[in-house]
Amino acid sequence: MTAQEILAEIKPLGSESYKRMLFKNYGVKEPCFGVKIGALKKIQKRIKKDYQLALDLYDRGNYDAMGLIADDARMTKKDLRRWAGKAYAGARPGSTVAWVAAGSPHGRELALEWIESPKPLVAWAGWATLSSLVALKPDAELDLAELRRWLQRAQKTIHNHKAPDAVRYGMN
Repeated sequence: MTAQEILAEIKPLGSESYKRMLFKNYGVKEPCFGVKIGALKKIQKRIKKDYQLALDLYDRGNYDAMGLIADDARMTKKDLRRWAGKAYAGARPGSTVAWVAAGSPHGRELALEWIESPKPLVAWAGWATLSSLVALKPDAELDLAELRRWLQRAQKTIHNHKAPDAVRYGMN
């Protein structure tokens, strides 16, 4: 399948009311069809993972298809940095990018890099990736002392009203 074929398949599944809600509440912008996650999950289940197709879909910029069939194990640092930079709204920085990064071999390194980003949505992706690593990895694979330091930093800075909302949301 090609990215164009996937987009043609999901377009009729979109809903104008869901799309309006995404635009109004989550800052999503065009291109977007307003396809609900349940419908996307069916396509994801059928295709499974396809590294190149996932990259092609993400680069098309259609909000509905970004990250749909990512193969996290094959994602490079360059791929993930590009995705974090393009994750502009909604669930992309804190969910899609974070979960794919956490499932990749580069999750911890990129989480720590992104947390320090001056770009709020990239920093949000960093905090969310760190959180996703905790959810995905067995405790024995985690550096608990390092995680305590990050938690302490979050506790000290989360109420700093100068910090962008997206960053504080990621810390939370």
